Amino acid sequence: MSNMTPTLGQIMKKARLEQRFTQEEIAERIGCHPQYYKNLENDKGTPSIQLFCTIMRTLNISADSYVYPNQNINDPCYQKIIQLLGQCSQYQLSVLLATAEALVWDNPTKKNDT
Repeated sequence: MSNMTPTLGQIMKKARLEQRFTQEEIAERIGCHPQYYKNLENDKGTPSIQLFCTIMRTLNISADSYVYPNQNINDPCYQKIIQLLGQCSQYQLSVLLATAEALVWDNPTKKNDT
């Protein structure tokens, strides 16, 4: 990850502070020792996938925001599109997919974020 991309620990700490929890309170909620949680926030360790999922749910963090940091998933337009996609039939989804692909490939100024 680049220096501009927040680490998992930074994301966890920001979410915890925004919700006004202590490290001890979150550690208790996710079922780990407070020192281990503190280490995770300080990027001194990596949680198991199971604990990662528990942390994401407990702190109400989208795993996508960590896995795909360059996508603006908190944008209201993005959120509305996701909401509407859940109401589409399989046929409608395939039409939208083809349309989105055509729009992306037709825009020469858009950079590929890989």
